Amino acid sequence: MATPRISLLISLAGLAACSGNPPDCAREERKDLATIEALMEESRTNLQRGYTIESTASAASVDVCLGTLGTDVGVSFCTNPNGRKRPVALDTAAEERKLAALEARRAALLSAISAKSAACAPEPKAVGG
Repeated sequence: MATPRISLLISLAGLAACSGNPPDCAREERKDLATIEALMEESRTNLQRGYTIESTASAASVDVCLGTLGTDVGVSFCTNPNGRKRPVALDTAAEERKLAALEARRAALLSAISAKSAACAPEPKAVGG
């Protein structure tokens, strides 16, 4: 009588494997798309305000930090790795070309994601006779 139970368990395991979420066939493309869209937003913001923000690294420094009563009681040395940000003039023509290139790349990625997702999607099962 163990054979029907084993076959039932195997069948249930097979169904469980089939019912899971399909794999994300275009994972890398979706990551690239998110990066491209973030860069596009940054570029649009730069064009709108007319300048860009440039980060400059500052020399490393060591400060003496005092703790609070709740945490870090006492005196300790704290590093300050923060850089400075400053506005920089924007070459609007170059920024518009950059934005156009990003938009073209985004369109290509959307097409690739669509194609990969369609190729990866499971075939619909025929219902009926």
